[in-house]
Amino acid sequence: MVLKNIARAVKNIYKPPITRRYPEVPTELPDRFRGLQKLDKSKCIGCGICANTCPNSAIKIVRARVSPDSEKTRWFPAIDIGHCLFCGLCIDQCPQDALSSTKVYTTGVIRWTHEELLYTPDMLAREVPVGENGE
Repeated sequence: MVLKNIARAVKNIYKPPITRRYPEVPTELPDRFRGLQKLDKSKCIGCGICANTCPNSAIKIVRARVSPDSEKTRWFPAIDIGHCLFCGLCIDQCPQDALSSTKVYTTGVIRWTHEELLYTPDMLAREVPVGENGE
């Protein structure tokens, strides 16, 4: 066993390292990666199709302000990221393309309590910061 490991080490001595220096060097993500959702409030009509198609019932339709400066409210989706499967069905079924997927996956998800994983429409629209870097 020891000789086998030494032979493997000598064989791979000139190959590039396999390990990555995460988080110093971020991992390159594929184009189809599904990270945290992003909401475009100007496109959302509050129809609730995203909530009806969610297989894990992670999406609720709630009333929220249209913009940070406005007192006017409308219906928007709120997502419980702790229950979300990141399957993308809500994004695929949105008739107005108001929901989209981002490549953010660590800065916004690592939280300590369940209440911090309830993403309001303001958080989904990135009107308030959701991650450490404000993503």
